[in-house]
Amino acid sequence: MIEDDHEKEEERQRYSELLGELRTVIPGVQVLFAFLLTVPFSSRFAEVDRLGKVMFTVSLMAVAAATTLLLGPAAYHRLADQQDRRGRLRYGVGLALAGMALLALSISCAVFVVGRIIFDDMRVGAGLAAATAVTAVVIWYIVPVIRRWRSSGG
Repeated sequence: MIEDDHEKEEERQRYSELLGELRTVIPGVQVLFAFLLTVPFSSRFAEVDRLGKVMFTVSLMAVAAATTLLLGPAAYHRLADQQDRRGRLRYGVGLALAGMALLALSISCAVFVVGRIIFDDMRVGAGLAAATAVTAVVIWYIVPVIRRWRSSGG
């Protein structure tokens, strides 16, 4: 019984930490989303070619989806079964990881568009976008998985 209480408390703590982490990430994602919503109304947006507009649209839709996913755990917390801590934690972590992946996609696409315009070179834009995507994947996913694997004796 004591073990079960300890496990429930640990799940409660991890879920609280997840919601706290999301509270710090969400404002930045919302600012990016708001900024991207205004870009098409700038005078220079008409100069962007079809590929740039497609990549911009991918960036906009990815950040919209990321915002929705990153807000999901808070809504789920209010509406789901309060006794299912493990389920809420798994669902919340899954939404957060998916939201971060879409955020990385959005940022990378935006970097592609901007880099391509600044340097008037698709290869430069693609290189900057790839560097951005690789950095996010390494820092957000690969390093934590390797560290967890190493700490578990793998």
